[in-house]
Amino acid sequence: MADKQSSGSNSNLPEDIWLVRPCEVYKDEYRDCKSLWTRLYQHYTDGIQQDCTQWLTNFNNCMAFRNTKDFLAAEALIAVERERRNHRLKLARMNDVWEYRTKPPAEWLEPLS
Repeated sequence: MADKQSSGSNSNLPEDIWLVRPCEVYKDEYRDCKSLWTRLYQHYTDGIQQDCTQWLTNFNNCMAFRNTKDFLAAEALIAVERERRNHRLKLARMNDVWEYRTKPPAEWLEPLS
């Protein structure tokens, strides 16, 4: 979905369209979520089976945008991707094992030899 379209229609795309992955990824995620092995893993690690309907909804929204340029479907998909991204970044920031750098090391630009 993040592929460039004809130059005239790029101005109409939502700003965060780059967050949208190819529709096949959402379909694969749904299939993986529903697979027997994943269900067993969910059962033994979490004690419950995850709700996989969001992946199917994402796939349907992606296909609606791809086929009919439904911008409401694209906005719904972008909202889900923003939420996923924010959750992933929140977990990364909560990681206290690594110390984040504010600038590169002093020897960063020195020759390798």
